[in-house]
Amino acid sequence: MITTQDVVRTHTEFNRALTARDFDALSKLYADDYMLVRPDGSVWSKQEVLRDLQAGGLIFTSIEIANVKVRIYGQTALLTADSRTVTSRSGKEARAHIGLVAVYVAEGGVLRLVHFQSVSLPEK
Repeated sequence: MITTQDVVRTHTEFNRALTARDFDALSKLYADDYMLVRPDGSVWSKQEVLRDLQAGGLIFTSIEIANVKVRIYGQTALLTADSRTVTSRSGKEARAHIGLVAVYVAEGGVLRLVHFQSVSLPEK
């Protein structure tokens, strides 16, 4: 049975793996059919995301989340939150404020991230 604590712990591990560039952990967290939908509408697969991160295309310096809500439906969990990130690409720093939806599914007793979608939020 999935708990809210399991989902928050897994998402915290996901953010840690992104900032630490822990590709082994990310590869295990992402489901094989993982889909990322970025604020610009572009859609990336697990392989495309990992390739971009490993090539140093996108580097996460920090990730802060707030207003976290978790809803659980059987073996599926939806985590919604606001996030502020600092990233760099080709040495150029960028800051983003996004609303996100992360969908986790329990597979063999382990939570896997199957879908992540975000929209840009205005700065307050």
